[in-house]
Amino acid sequence: MTKAQKKELCEKKRDNPNIKGIDLAQEYDIFTQSVSDILKQSSQWLNYDASSSSASHLYRNKTSDYPDIEEATRIWVDQLLARDLTLSGSIIQEKAKEFYNIFGIDSFNASSGWLTKFKNRNNLHSYKKRGESMSAPIHEIANMQLQLQEILREYSPDDIWNCDETALFWRLEPNKTIAHAPLLGRKRPKDRITAMLTCSSTGEKLPVLFIHKYENPRPLRGIAKNSLPVWYYWNTKAWMQRSIFKHYLERFNSKMVRQNRNIILLLDNASSHNAENIPTLSNIKVHFLPPNTTSILQPLDQGIIYSLKVIN
Repeated sequence: MTKAQKKELCEKKRDNPNIKGIDLAQEYDIFTQSVSDILKQSSQWLNYDASSSSASHLYRNKTSDYPDIEEATRIWVDQLLARDLTLSGSIIQEKAKEFYNIFGIDSFNASSGWLTKFKNRNNLHSYKKRGESMSAPIHEIANMQLQLQEILREYSPDDIWNCDETALFWRLEPNKTIAHAPLLGRKRPKDRITAMLTCSSTGEKLPVLFIHKYENPRPLRGIAKNSLPVWYYWNTKAWMQRSIFKHYLERFNSKMVRQNRNIILLLDNASSHNAENIPTLSNIKVHFLPPNTTSILQPLDQGIIYSLKVIN
């Protein structure tokens, strides 16, 4: 992107704070991470003089002492990132050495110092890959959103519901610690429960559907399950399964019958939500989100589940 384009992008975000990064990425044909990087420097770009002679030039930091190697390595890195491949500093260094041999340049050393400067010049940072957004059909999302809006237009916000489950590894400790020297780790415990959240677009909530490994774990012995503030289920793996989901839908539908409400329930197409397993529901219309789109279209995935885990 040119300097003028980066200034324009920051101005759009400033004037319309609700605009999403993915929309800006589609408009400028760049990655969402690039949008995030530009917005982190928005104060710099908003103060930039777009009428200057360099405004139409592609932005780069200080040039390298080895411009041919720098440019070849930069292009190679961009190609790999476009293919969503994983890169490390040592891989970049080895590739730079290959270009050094190709160009026959003397005295080049792909040292750690060169790597640090290369990353700074090209706005490269180490990130942890999160979520499943890259599996989504990005170019079709806009049309899918419009189609979903048309479906939801028939319902009031109170009657638009969403459910989604998440795993909670309740005994899992952080994998980082403060110490005087490197420490040996232990096998990480995999004790888990599954929690499914259900809420409406206006914030109305059902009790959390809670799936444990045991019917009567020691802390709950002698306690009636129907007295708990959750809908309690169990199976040997503490996973969602079709029989549990079927019972959940019937229970939810009965609640809507008592309230004389007709709602739509958005959910993903996980195998445990198999449509063939869904009974005839009088007051709930089930709508499955398209495959590989829940990270973008699933309302509960937009920070709600994360917030619940952080609180707990």
